[in-house]
Amino acid sequence: MAHVRSLFFTGAASQSESKAQEAKRLGRPSSLIWNITNRCNLLCDHCYLGADTRAKPDQLSAEAAFDMIDRMHQAGVPVVFLSGGEPMMHPHFWQILERINAAGLRPTISTNCTFIGPDSAARLAANGVRFVATSLYGPRDFHDQMVGVAGTYDTIIAAIGHLRAAGVKVVIKIAVSQSTYPYLYDLIALAKQLDCAMVYVCDLITAGRSAGEDDQRISAAQWRDFCDFIVDEVADPDNHFEYDIGAIPSTIPYIARGLKARGLDISKGIERLKIFSACPIGQGHMTINSQGGIMPCQFAQDWTLGNIHELSFAQATSRLAELDKAVLEGQCSTDECAYSRLCRGCRVKAYHRTGGSCGGNPNAADITCILEPCERTHT
Repeated sequence: MAHVRSLFFTGAASQSESKAQEAKRLGRPSSLIWNITNRCNLLCDHCYLGADTRAKPDQLSAEAAFDMIDRMHQAGVPVVFLSGGEPMMHPHFWQILERINAAGLRPTISTNCTFIGPDSAARLAANGVRFVATSLYGPRDFHDQMVGVAGTYDTIIAAIGHLRAAGVKVVIKIAVSQSTYPYLYDLIALAKQLDCAMVYVCDLITAGRSAGEDDQRISAAQWRDFCDFIVDEVADPDNHFEYDIGAIPSTIPYIARGLKARGLDISKGIERLKIFSACPIGQGHMTINSQGGIMPCQFAQDWTLGNIHELSFAQATSRLAELDKAVLEGQCSTDECAYSRLCRGCRVKAYHRTGGSCGGNPNAADITCILEPCERTHT
């Protein structure tokens, strides 16, 4: 994931980027996504968790969650993303959030917004939530069909209004596939109309309910068209809208080339990418699932490196950092790609493609790279 404007210039996520860099320098988690529950009240077609209303039998208790928050504080975690499933379905969601805020951690919430009205929006703001991320996939009927619950689209639009009225910034998440791509640019226009701060555009992760649907990803040419659009947006000094891209790291060197071709100074972004590659795995990023499992990325729920009940945050961070030392293979290797250290490809896609929990190789090539072979050899 990479916030494009903040990466290369200055944008909404610049302060968080600085704190993350400092945390990594000190050997602490630079960011933490905490799936506090696997439960969800929606049934999204592409959900990589396959989430439903059932809780895992060994989901963290309230006491264990509170203890973990205290440990996060002691470990100097700069920002905590509360996610799920649907995090607001956790029976102790508000107590967890209040504890995080009281500990001085910065909370961000990823939610489907179906539990947010005027009062809950104000309560989120009062507990230090500056950003809420929520998903939209297309127009009303299409979106409601995708998530399996009628009326969800209208509920989200209303919730965004409540959040903005409470002073909370909103990020629209868009999972891009062959079915959602036709609505991508309209969703961006809608996000701007609704006074959202950012869109997070993520390539399709073929796990959970979308397992085996690799042919539903959009093409490299479509991604390049979208990146050209982002270059136009980011190059405009009067446009402050932010773009975050997930699960397709090769878009970042492609965008860098486009900005450089415009005569813009991209040195800030290149220096940052030497610290945090476009794929965050092994870069100080950590995900913890609802049972305490430590994951390199939220998009691979079956790829765990231990349990936070048994490891300290320092030990977990060190174990995750070992992944960054791995030698990448094929077109992602340093021999074949000049951007290997800055991009790293999507390690989760490599893991899933080569077998996942049945022996997957996270160091294999990311075959969804959008760069042409000749582009990989010239920075």
